[in-house]
Amino acid sequence: MSRLIFSLALAVALLQPAAAAENLLVFVGEKISVEEFTPDLGPDEILMDGAFKAKYRVIDVVYGEYSGQTIEFEAYDHYGRPGFEPHKNVLLFVSKDGGRYFHQKYQYFPVFRTLSGVWAGCGSPYAYEPEVHHGNLKPQKLDFGSDAYFDITGLTRRDVRERFPRAHYLVKDGRAYCTEGNSATELFEVKKQGVLKARGLFKSAANNSFKPKLLRSGIGVAG
Repeated sequence: MSRLIFSLALAVALLQPAAAAENLLVFVGEKISVEEFTPDLGPDEILMDGAFKAKYRVIDVVYGEYSGQTIEFEAYDHYGRPGFEPHKNVLLFVSKDGGRYFHQKYQYFPVFRTLSGVWAGCGSPYAYEPEVHHGNLKPQKLDFGSDAYFDITGLTRRDVRERFPRAHYLVKDGRAYCTEGNSATELFEVKKQGVLKARGLFKSAANNSFKPKLLRSGIGVAG
């Protein structure tokens, strides 16, 4: 009888909390490539997800330690290609296991650099989070540049209203321009107190401490 192999990334997420937190890397990345590949499986194993190898330029590290200029990691997605793929710059969550990095399944935020040099996401920080993980963080007015927008061509009016509410976006000319959002550091805290905690990465008091420090680029903070 065949064994179903859902994702190596899921196995990484189920590591002991201390080890998992220590192996977590959260960074702002710029896409270089995302390519589908076929993992090596045993004769009685079936992969239920699409498998992808991604390469990104590491712009800023928000959590964890990484000194390289680029990073390669594997991503697994049950619904098709990775959701982060269409975006140029993304806040990504990956875990190291056995010398390789694996994407924390479905965890990312599209981000843009504001005019003041801070990386930030647009709209509600909980827009794509399960309700059980919602908190009290509110989006703030930020100085997004003219490149901070989403193409809404082909979306219905209802889709635009639901995904890009006018409280946080300026909708015009087939684009939803960002007007409010939260910094990459705040977005990491949303995941840390939500899905990453639920996956067992942050449970103890020690792992829940997050002390800001300067990023390698001098923009934002890291832990």
